[in-house]
Amino acid sequence: MKNKVLILSNKLPYPSDDGSSIAMARLLEALAMKELDLHYYAINTDKHFKNVEESVVHQSNVTFEAFAWNTSPKPSTALGNLATSLPYHVSRFFIPTLLKRLNAFDTNSFHTVILEGAFMGMYVSEAKRIGQQTILRAHNVEHEIWQRLAENEKNPLKRWYLKLQSRRLQRFESQLSQSVDQIWCISEKDQEWFESLTPAASFIPTAVLPKPGPSNIQPLRCHHLGALDWAPSIQGLQWFMTEIWPQVLNRVPQAEFHIAGNNPPKNFQFPKDQNIFFHGRVEDATVFTHDYGISIIPLLAGSGMRIKILENCAAAVPSISTAIGAEGIYTKDSTEAIIVESVAEFVEALVELVQQPERALALGQKAQEDILNRFGMQPTLQRIEKVWSC
Repeated sequence: MKNKVLILSNKLPYPSDDGSSIAMARLLEALAMKELDLHYYAINTDKHFKNVEESVVHQSNVTFEAFAWNTSPKPSTALGNLATSLPYHVSRFFIPTLLKRLNAFDTNSFHTVILEGAFMGMYVSEAKRIGQQTILRAHNVEHEIWQRLAENEKNPLKRWYLKLQSRRLQRFESQLSQSVDQIWCISEKDQEWFESLTPAASFIPTAVLPKPGPSNIQPLRCHHLGALDWAPSIQGLQWFMTEIWPQVLNRVPQAEFHIAGNNPPKNFQFPKDQNIFFHGRVEDATVFTHDYGISIIPLLAGSGMRIKILENCAAAVPSISTAIGAEGIYTKDSTEAIIVESVAEFVEALVELVQQPERALALGQKAQEDILNRFGMQPTLQRIEKVWSC
């Protein structure tokens, strides 16, 4: 008889059109290679609503259930949260219909229950009851994201609120880490933090799949592709367009910056007079990245593994990133991507690379070879099998 495994997630894995969905899909695909009876229960939010049938098409042997709910932040609920001790970003994912579904299971109904990210930690008590073992798959050290956002926030009131939420998240993550049997961290840096709390933390990278690389790199073009409803992405883009892009344009007036992604804030501006072009949601991410040159990853906040840089490298797309944007993958001394630590370094690197398409092409090809060796499906499966008997 196959062992039953339940995955609890804050979204459906398909379509895999953002970093967290990609990470979820790759784990599911890895587990689907094993002899398991897989069940996947996902919150289906108003903001990121997905047709469950699309996940079924991708993984027909997995039992999917979706629980529709509006988890969007609201001023009233954010203020109400101040009267509690819970992190607001976690409490929004406590869904009564999902809890009721879990309550219906007998004790030890599953061999393992996997919590896809700390936001699903609200269900850890039920997960421990219905699962013989419980695993937290840590996409990030969540409190680090909000701590870094606070450090870069100029509004005093907003900075205070972000710091409060960061402290609450740190306490919540610490308690959650010591409640589960294992923690699968998708970056070695995050593993270090979790290991300071428990020896149960392991590094299980997000697998990447090989993709055809571009035959050439379009000169004078660069791009950013990512979810535009994630606060660190918006903060980083604003910084890039304000501090870096005007200097690049001053030196290379024909340069173009192309942006694609879902759900940008209504007040976010994409000034066309600065050769900035917004494409909205694109149907084929690979086509977009091949058409628009060098990938820009200007993150100033964040944690965990930057799935986007992994996907870029798997498709041989050259990248220029901040140190935080490449955290857990590349460092300043790496030769597979350009990692910058200041505005001046970012400007200089981009000015040079947009004018050297052959160098950019070679950079992307070198990154592809490296990433597939380190983060392919087989290395990921081997790490899972080393720490998990199922």
